Amino acid sequence: MRKYIATYQDKRGTETVEIKSDGSEMFFTLRNIDFDGPDFDQLTASEIDNSKFDYEMFQDGSGDITNFKLILTIPIQLFNSETDTIFIENLTARIEVGETTTIKGLDHELSCLTLNASFGEFKIEKKLEWIEDALIGLQNQLPENIYLKTCLSCKYSNYSPYGNGMFGNIYCFKKLKKELKQVKQKHDLLNLWTAEAVEKGDVFSVQETFDCPEHQLPIKTDWYYKDWRKTI
Repeated sequence: MRKYIATYQDKRGTETVEIKSDGSEMFFTLRNIDFDGPDFDQLTASEIDNSKFDYEMFQDGSGDITNFKLILTIPIQLFNSETDTIFIENLTARIEVGETTTIKGLDHELSCLTLNASFGEFKIEKKLEWIEDALIGLQNQLPENIYLKTCLSCKYSNYSPYGNGMFGNIYCFKKLKKELKQVKQKHDLLNLWTAEAVEKGDVFSVQETFDCPEHQLPIKTDWYYKDWRKTI
């Protein structure tokens, strides 16, 4: 379980919160209410208390928190291809959810992503719908020999051809490495991406900033469904 330190702000105040992540879901407790969810606009409350938070309510009586800002620090892995070493640096994300967002048709946005590295600061300061775009933008700023070594840059991860959310909506296929080698187009991917595979846990969602020991950077001949193009 990883731990991320965040500053949470809404009309009721500003507080520091520790967010735990298992790579697929986030968990935290704020104002004595527990939350969990895969994305920042899908953080579901264990109970509804309108004196403590604003909620997006659902028919079953559950609700996700909304109308807040979050500054989140995430340690991420990088790889130096010249020295063949892996190291960790801090990534800071500024996220906004709710009625004050400015991207038309969306209730969430990533306004800034900053990599504070030992060799410099790299920043994407732009309103974006997906963290994928921000991470790729950061990668393009890095020295040629430095790679983000996270789930987004892994040869075993894919987005759904049907679409995805801002964060935590990329999927891991590391349990189907042999089958994945035969995938050459999105229809092949969908044939592999079955309800049975999901139920068995062979295909599961991960966070773009996460990593695991089986991570492999892609080579030029690898096919995958995402915009990542930095090959090894």
